[in-house]
Amino acid sequence: MRFRCNVDRLKFLTVILLLALLQPWYGYAVAEYILRTMDPSAPLKIYEVGGGTGTCANNILTYFKLRAPNVYKTMTYTSVEISAALAKKQKARVEAVKSHRGHFMVNCGSASDPRTWGTANADPCYVVMFEVLDNLPHDLVYRETPKSPWLETWVVRNQTSDSLIEERRSLQDPLIKRCLDVISQVPGTSSLVASAKSTLSRLLHFSELSWIPTGCLQLLETLHRMRPNMALITSDFSSLPDVTISGARAPIVASKENGETKDHSSYLEAMGNADIFFPTDFQLLERLDHYAATGSAEIETSERISTVVTSAEFMEQCAQVDKTKTLDGFNPLLEDYSNTKFYISLPSL
Repeated sequence: MRFRCNVDRLKFLTVILLLALLQPWYGYAVAEYILRTMDPSAPLKIYEVGGGTGTCANNILTYFKLRAPNVYKTMTYTSVEISAALAKKQKARVEAVKSHRGHFMVNCGSASDPRTWGTANADPCYVVMFEVLDNLPHDLVYRETPKSPWLETWVVRNQTSDSLIEERRSLQDPLIKRCLDVISQVPGTSSLVASAKSTLSRLLHFSELSWIPTGCLQLLETLHRMRPNMALITSDFSSLPDVTISGARAPIVASKENGETKDHSSYLEAMGNADIFFPTDFQLLERLDHYAATGSAEIETSERISTVVTSAEFMEQCAQVDKTKTLDGFNPLLEDYSNTKFYISLPSL
């Protein structure tokens, strides 16, 4: 079973602040990167997955209007948004700037569904996603020992107490299997630390829990199928503080009660009323992306070029960092959100 948050619910305050407080400079930095790397011989096409209220779209379009008017004339910006309510807000916000109206459109549907994208298109384009991966569905798998087979986790209702409980079943889901295949190829599994952990688990019969990003893999497979020549730019949280739920890549689960945030020790609590917020394993993300593009998780022989950088490194290269420095020298664009990273993936020439 895949565990997801309600897409219409607000994310945690820290996530909202990332684009809201740093606008327009965050969006301007992304636009500058696109301007530097785009093919000037073709009209620029940008797709944004999960565009929130339209902040980033508005800022990117504005940047091109101001800095590259010739590119702006022919560019298109399409928001792929699963929430009808947010799609409406995006359209209203972006089209409040009259000149943006001929460049911006909203495609309402799931980005993981090929039908949302229409016909496959091999034209060069950019796909941008900010704080999207943290809310995508994950699967929870379990095994008794490192040598035992993985089991799927299903959530079922207890027939006697009517409460929700976990049920382990033999691994059948092909998406889970593909994701686990990629995870097994991630470098580091044979390191001394991993080996020591494996040996200890085997000797002490430790069980293993792992939250695997099946929703991310499904999305990447769709993107590479429908927009095979895309350049992908995504940013998210690489780690989360004070996680109490068990398992590798475990999420934070929280809900609002009387205006205060309440953390939950289990994803089974506050079912339907809680936000589930996952960290992104960027090393694994890179492997998943290459696998989705080529059918192989091998980066060295891949047909794509990819890199992972901290948000500070990205901003130092692309942002107008002098615009965001405070009077005491502090720069939130560079110094806040130290637990966020960018993943960039480009088709090789």
